[in-house]
Amino acid sequence: FIQSMNIPPRYGTSRYDWQVPPPCRQSDSRRHMPYTSSTHDSRYLERTGHSEHHQILQRRSHYYPAYTHVKAYQDIGHGFRLLKTNPHRALEEAGILLKKYEGDSQQYARVVQLKARALFQLDDFDRCIEYINSFPENVQNNKGVMMAKARALQAKGHLTEALPLFQSLYTNYSAHPHDEKNHGLALGRHLQLIGGADNLRAGLNIYTQLRTRAAGGIADTPCGDKDIELTLGRHLQVMGGAGNLRKALHIYTQLRTRAAGGRENTPCDDKEIELALGRSFQLLRGPENLRAALAIYTRLRTR
Repeated sequence: FIQSMNIPPRYGTSRYDWQVPPPCRQSDSRRHMPYTSSTHDSRYLERTGHSEHHQILQRRSHYYPAYTHVKAYQDIGHGFRLLKTNPHRALEEAGILLKKYEGDSQQYARVVQLKARALFQLDDFDRCIEYINSFPENVQNNKGVMMAKARALQAKGHLTEALPLFQSLYTNYSAHPHDEKNHGLALGRHLQLIGGADNLRAGLNIYTQLRTRAAGGIADTPCGDKDIELTLGRHLQVMGGAGNLRKALHIYTQLRTRAAGGRENTPCDDKEIELALGRSFQLLRGPENLRAALAIYTRLRTR
Protein backbone atom coordinates (compact mmCIF):
# COMPACT_ATOMS: atom_id res chain seq x y z
CA PHE A 1 0.00 0.00 0.00
CA ILE A 2 2.88 2.35 0.78
CA GLN A 3 4.25 1.88 -2.72
CA SER A 4 0.84 2.54 -4.22
CA MET A 5 0.89 6.05 -2.75
CA ASN A 6 4.22 6.74 -4.52
CA ILE A 7 5.86 7.97 -1.32
CA PRO A 8 9.67 7.68 -1.23
CA PRO A 9 10.99 5.30 1.48
CA ARG A 10 12.72 8.15 3.37
CA TYR A 11 9.83 10.60 2.86
CA GLY A 12 9.58 12.91 5.84
CA THR A 13 13.27 13.04 6.77
CA SER A 14 13.82 16.60 5.61
CA ARG A 15 15.76 19.30 7.40
CA TYR A 16 12.99 20.35 9.79
CA ASP A 17 12.50 16.82 11.12
CA TRP A 18 16.07 16.36 12.26
CA GLN A 19 17.41 19.45 13.97
CA VAL A 20 20.11 19.78 16.54
CA PRO A 21 18.37 19.62 19.94
CA PRO A 22 18.91 22.54 22.29
CA PRO A 23 21.66 22.22 24.89
CA CYS A 24 19.16 22.59 27.71
CA ARG A 25 15.48 22.00 28.30
CA GLN A 26 13.36 24.60 26.58
CA SER A 27 11.51 26.85 28.95
CA ASP A 28 10.57 30.44 29.51
CA SER A 29 13.86 32.23 28.95
CA ARG A 30 12.74 35.17 31.06
CA ARG A 31 12.81 33.00 34.16
CA HIS A 32 16.46 32.11 33.60
CA MET A 33 17.80 35.38 32.17
CA PRO A 34 21.36 35.83 33.50
CA TYR A 35 22.31 39.08 35.18
CA THR A 36 24.53 41.19 32.96
CA SER A 37 25.81 44.50 34.21
CA SER A 38 26.37 47.54 32.02
CA THR A 39 27.91 50.95 32.36
CA HIS A 40 24.43 52.42 32.72
CA ASP A 41 23.67 50.00 35.56
CA SER A 42 26.91 50.93 37.31
CA ARG A 43 26.16 54.65 37.21
CA TYR A 44 22.62 54.03 38.46
CA LEU A 45 23.80 51.88 41.36
CA GLU A 46 26.41 54.47 42.35
CA ARG A 47 23.83 57.26 42.32
CA THR A 48 21.42 55.24 44.44
CA GLY A 49 24.04 54.11 46.95
CA HIS A 50 24.09 50.47 45.86
CA SER A 51 27.62 50.37 44.46
CA GLU A 52 28.66 47.83 47.12
CA HIS A 53 25.88 45.49 45.99
CA HIS A 54 27.05 45.99 42.42
CA GLN A 55 30.60 44.97 43.39
CA ILE A 56 29.26 41.83 45.04
CA LEU A 57 27.41 40.92 41.84
CA GLN A 58 30.56 41.50 39.81
CA ARG A 59 32.57 39.24 42.12
CA ARG A 60 29.86 36.60 41.98
CA SER A 61 29.88 36.77 38.18
CA HIS A 62 33.67 36.41 38.17
CA TYR A 63 33.91 33.43 40.50
CA TYR A 64 30.76 31.66 39.30
CA PRO A 65 30.66 32.08 35.51
CA ALA A 66 28.13 29.25 35.14
CA TYR A 67 25.48 31.59 36.49
CA THR A 68 26.10 34.21 33.81
CA HIS A 69 25.85 32.24 30.60
CA VAL A 70 24.49 28.98 29.18
CA LYS A 71 27.10 26.36 28.42
CA ALA A 72 27.20 25.80 24.68
CA TYR A 73 28.33 22.15 24.51
CA GLN A 74 29.88 22.91 21.14
CA ASP A 75 31.34 19.42 20.84
CA ILE A 76 27.86 17.87 20.85
CA GLY A 77 26.60 20.46 18.38
CA HIS A 78 29.54 19.66 16.11
CA GLY A 79 28.61 15.98 16.25
CA PHE A 80 25.07 16.72 15.10
CA ARG A 81 26.34 18.89 12.25
CA LEU A 82 28.46 15.97 11.06
CA LEU A 83 25.34 13.85 10.55
CA LYS A 84 24.63 15.40 7.15
CA THR A 85 28.17 15.42 5.82
CA ASN A 86 29.94 12.53 7.53
CA PRO A 87 27.73 10.16 9.57
CA HIS A 88 30.64 7.75 10.05
CA ARG A 89 32.60 10.50 11.78
CA ALA A 90 29.51 11.48 13.78
CA LEU A 91 29.27 7.90 15.03
CA GLU A 92 32.92 8.00 16.13
CA GLU A 93 32.42 11.35 17.87
CA ALA A 94 29.40 9.97 19.71
CA GLY A 95 31.51 7.15 21.14
CA ILE A 96 33.98 9.68 22.56
CA LEU A 97 31.27 11.99 23.88
CA LEU A 98 29.42 9.17 25.65
CA LYS A 99 32.40 8.76 27.95
CA LYS A 100 32.82 12.50 28.43
CA TYR A 101 29.21 13.14 29.48
CA GLU A 102 28.56 9.93 31.39
CA GLY A 103 27.89 11.88 34.58
CA ASP A 104 25.57 14.45 32.97
CA SER A 105 22.21 12.77 32.40
CA GLN A 106 20.78 15.53 30.21
CA GLN A 107 23.74 15.80 27.85
CA TYR A 108 24.28 12.05 27.91
CA ALA A 109 20.79 11.59 26.47
CA ARG A 110 21.65 14.02 23.68
CA VAL A 111 24.75 12.00 22.82
CA VAL A 112 22.69 8.78 22.83
CA GLN A 113 20.42 10.51 20.33
CA LEU A 114 23.46 11.53 18.26
CA LYS A 115 24.70 7.95 18.03
CA ALA A 116 21.23 6.60 17.24
CA ARG A 117 20.78 9.14 14.47
CA ALA A 118 24.22 8.37 13.05
CA LEU A 119 23.24 4.71 12.81
CA PHE A 120 20.00 5.78 11.14
CA GLN A 121 21.84 7.94 8.61
CA LEU A 122 24.03 4.93 7.81
CA ASP A 123 20.84 2.88 7.16
CA ASP A 124 21.72 0.57 10.03
CA PHE A 125 18.18 0.56 11.38
CA ASP A 126 18.47 -2.70 13.32
CA ARG A 127 21.51 -1.49 15.28
CA CYS A 128 19.80 1.84 15.89
CA ILE A 129 16.79 0.14 17.49
CA GLU A 130 18.89 -2.35 19.45
CA TYR A 131 21.11 0.44 20.74
CA ILE A 132 18.17 2.49 22.01
CA ASN A 133 16.51 -0.58 23.57
CA SER A 134 19.69 -1.25 25.58
CA PHE A 135 19.04 1.83 27.74
CA PRO A 136 16.71 2.20 30.71
CA GLU A 137 13.28 3.73 30.26
CA ASN A 138 14.27 7.23 31.37
CA VAL A 139 16.78 7.49 28.49
CA GLN A 140 14.41 5.93 25.96
CA ASN A 141 11.77 8.48 26.94
CA ASN A 142 13.99 11.38 25.90
CA LYS A 143 12.13 13.00 23.00
CA GLY A 144 15.13 12.95 20.66
CA VAL A 145 15.90 9.31 21.40
CA MET A 146 12.24 8.38 21.01
CA MET A 147 12.08 10.12 17.62
CA ALA A 148 15.19 8.25 16.44
CA LYS A 149 13.64 4.92 17.37
CA ALA A 150 10.33 5.81 15.74
CA ARG A 151 12.12 6.77 12.51
CA ALA A 152 14.12 3.55 12.48
CA LEU A 153 11.00 1.44 12.99
CA GLN A 154 9.28 3.41 10.24
CA ALA A 155 12.20 2.83 7.87
CA LYS A 156 12.01 -0.93 8.53
CA GLY A 157 8.29 -0.90 7.74
CA HIS A 158 7.21 -1.57 11.33
CA LEU A 159 4.51 1.10 11.07
CA THR A 160 2.18 -0.23 13.76
CA GLU A 161 5.02 -0.46 16.28
CA ALA A 162 6.23 3.05 15.48
CA LEU A 163 2.80 4.70 15.68
CA PRO A 164 2.55 4.89 19.52
CA LEU A 165 5.96 6.59 19.65
CA PHE A 166 4.93 9.28 17.17
CA GLN A 167 1.63 9.72 19.00
CA SER A 168 3.37 10.05 22.36
CA LEU A 169 5.78 12.66 20.99
CA TYR A 170 2.94 14.76 19.62
CA THR A 171 0.72 14.38 22.68
CA ASN A 172 3.23 14.53 25.53
CA TYR A 173 6.31 16.35 24.20
CA SER A 174 4.86 19.30 22.29
CA ALA A 175 4.61 22.07 24.87
CA HIS A 176 6.94 24.26 22.81
CA PRO A 177 5.69 25.43 19.36
CA HIS A 178 8.90 24.16 17.73
CA ASP A 179 8.28 20.65 19.11
CA GLU A 180 4.59 20.77 18.29
CA LYS A 181 5.40 21.50 14.66
CA ASN A 182 8.10 18.84 14.29
CA HIS A 183 6.16 16.13 16.12
CA GLY A 184 2.90 17.01 14.35
CA LEU A 185 4.51 16.86 10.90
CA ALA A 186 6.16 13.55 11.77
CA LEU A 187 2.93 11.98 13.05
CA GLY A 188 0.95 13.21 10.06
CA ARG A 189 3.42 11.72 7.60
CA HIS A 190 3.40 8.44 9.48
CA LEU A 191 -0.38 8.32 9.24
CA GLN A 192 0.02 8.87 5.49
CA LEU A 193 2.28 5.83 5.28
CA ILE A 194 -0.18 3.66 7.18
CA GLY A 195 -2.92 4.84 4.86
CA GLY A 196 -6.65 4.38 5.04
CA ALA A 197 -9.38 7.00 5.08
CA ASP A 198 -9.39 7.44 8.86
CA ASN A 199 -5.64 7.87 9.11
CA LEU A 200 -5.56 10.33 6.22
CA ARG A 201 -8.32 12.40 7.83
CA ALA A 202 -6.43 12.33 11.14
CA GLY A 203 -3.29 13.54 9.37
CA LEU A 204 -5.25 16.31 7.68
CA ASN A 205 -6.62 17.44 11.05
CA ILE A 206 -3.09 17.63 12.48
CA TYR A 207 -1.78 19.70 9.57
CA THR A 208 -4.82 21.96 9.66
CA GLN A 209 -4.35 22.62 13.39
CA LEU A 210 -0.64 23.38 12.89
CA ARG A 211 -1.49 25.80 10.08
CA THR A 212 -4.20 27.54 12.11
CA ARG A 213 -1.89 28.06 15.08
CA ALA A 214 0.94 29.28 12.86
CA ALA A 215 -1.54 31.75 11.32
CA GLY A 216 -2.34 33.24 14.73
CA GLY A 217 -5.46 31.14 15.32
CA ILE A 218 -7.17 32.12 12.04
CA ALA A 219 -8.60 29.05 10.31
CA ASP A 220 -8.32 28.41 6.57
CA THR A 221 -5.61 31.05 6.26
CA PRO A 222 -2.12 30.61 4.79
CA CYS A 223 0.60 30.81 7.43
CA GLY A 224 4.14 32.04 7.10
CA ASP A 225 5.62 28.56 7.54
CA LYS A 226 6.60 27.04 4.19
CA ASP A 227 7.13 23.58 5.68
CA ILE A 228 3.58 23.39 7.00
CA GLU A 229 2.08 24.76 3.78
CA LEU A 230 3.98 22.36 1.53
CA THR A 231 3.19 19.38 3.76
CA LEU A 232 -0.52 20.26 3.82
CA GLY A 233 -0.55 20.54 0.04
CA ARG A 234 1.18 17.18 -0.41
CA HIS A 235 -1.22 15.55 2.01
CA LEU A 236 -4.20 16.82 0.03
CA GLN A 237 -2.60 15.33 -3.08
CA VAL A 238 -2.19 11.96 -1.35
CA MET A 239 -5.86 12.06 -0.33
CA GLY A 240 -6.75 12.66 -3.96
CA GLY A 241 -9.95 13.84 -5.56
CA ALA A 242 -10.50 16.88 -7.75
CA GLY A 243 -11.41 19.11 -4.81
CA ASN A 244 -8.29 18.25 -2.80
CA LEU A 245 -6.05 18.64 -5.85
CA ARG A 246 -7.43 22.12 -6.50
CA LYS A 247 -6.86 23.04 -2.84
CA ALA A 248 -3.27 21.88 -3.11
CA LEU A 249 -2.77 23.95 -6.26
CA HIS A 250 -4.16 26.99 -4.45
CA ILE A 251 -1.71 26.47 -1.56
CA TYR A 252 1.29 26.22 -3.91
CA THR A 253 0.13 29.23 -5.92
CA GLN A 254 -0.10 31.34 -2.78
CA LEU A 255 3.33 30.17 -1.66
CA ARG A 256 4.80 31.11 -5.02
CA THR A 257 3.17 34.54 -5.00
CA ARG A 258 4.54 35.26 -1.53
CA ALA A 259 8.01 34.03 -2.48
CA ALA A 260 7.87 36.26 -5.59
CA GLY A 261 7.30 39.36 -3.48
CA GLY A 262 3.52 39.41 -3.90
CA ARG A 263 3.56 39.23 -7.71
CA GLU A 264 1.00 36.77 -9.04
CA ASN A 265 1.76 34.34 -11.88
CA THR A 266 5.46 35.08 -11.50
CA PRO A 267 8.15 32.42 -11.03
CA CYS A 268 10.00 32.57 -7.72
CA ASP A 269 13.55 31.61 -6.81
CA ASP A 270 12.45 28.76 -4.52
CA LYS A 271 12.99 25.50 -6.41
CA GLU A 272 11.01 23.47 -3.88
CA ILE A 273 7.91 25.62 -4.37
CA GLU A 274 8.29 25.62 -8.17
CA LEU A 275 8.59 21.82 -8.28
CA ALA A 276 5.56 21.40 -6.02
CA LEU A 277 3.54 23.68 -8.27
CA GLY A 278 4.63 21.81 -11.39
CA ARG A 279 3.71 18.47 -9.85
CA SER A 280 0.33 19.90 -8.87
CA PHE A 281 -0.39 20.88 -12.47
CA GLN A 282 0.62 17.38 -13.55
CA LEU A 283 -1.81 15.71 -11.18
CA LEU A 284 -4.67 17.93 -12.36
CA ARG A 285 -3.96 16.84 -15.94
CA GLY A 286 -5.54 18.39 -18.99
CA PRO A 287 -3.58 20.00 -21.84
CA GLU A 288 -3.42 23.45 -20.26
CA ASN A 289 -2.22 22.20 -16.87
CA LEU A 290 0.38 19.91 -18.45
CA ARG A 291 1.73 22.79 -20.54
CA ALA A 292 1.97 24.90 -17.38
CA ALA A 293 3.93 22.13 -15.63
CA LEU A 294 6.23 21.77 -18.65
CA ALA A 295 6.92 25.50 -18.64
CA ILE A 296 7.91 25.36 -14.96
CA TYR A 297 10.26 22.40 -15.39
CA THR A 298 11.82 23.89 -18.52
CA ARG A 299 12.45 27.18 -16.74
CA LEU A 300 14.05 25.40 -13.80
CA ARG A 301 16.24 23.33 -16.14
CA THR A 302 17.35 26.40 -18.07
CA ARG A 303 18.22 28.23 -14.88
